[in-house]
Amino acid sequence: MNIRKYLPIVLIIMLLSCNSRKNEYDPYTVGGKTKKPETKAYFEVDFKKTETNVKTIHIKLNDSNGYDALFDTGCSSMLISTLELVELVKSGTLTENDYVGESVSTIADGTQIKNPIYNIRQVTIVDKDGKPHTLRDIKATVVDNPGADVLIGSAVIDNIAKKQYTVDLKKKVIRFE
Repeated sequence: MNIRKYLPIVLIIMLLSCNSRKNEYDPYTVGGKTKKPETKAYFEVDFKKTETNVKTIHIKLNDSNGYDALFDTGCSSMLISTLELVELVKSGTLTENDYVGESVSTIADGTQIKNPIYNIRQVTIVDKDGKPHTLRDIKATVVDNPGADVLIGSAVIDNIAKKQYTVDLKKKVIRFE
């Protein structure tokens, strides 16, 4: 009979001790330190295909003008036309001080041509989650053809990728790791 008398007290003590432990437990804490949220080791960017089956991704130059640029793994640097050059100058995001010099390029037929080079202070690609990925001080060759497409080559692609990139043709995304 004495057990029945003390049983409610024992149960109350057990319940109270469970509740106090529940309040102490934090699944986001390890050894007294709060876990940092996991960050992805990659990001994905949507691409579109042109009529000639070339992939384009949207980029911003100098945090101002946006362009659909050809994703050109065969191009060693970045290329813009005189049209983009004029637009960047008009927007005030490119000045004489950004002029770097000239480059000599060999085109497919073997002809060598001289083109001016400008420093693009920021090349930004926005991923599928809306997060911007910005490279600084990218040298862009300017071609004297206002109809030429903006090209992003290895100078941009390799620096954005860090390790590697893969193209998923079904999802129409480029994954940068």
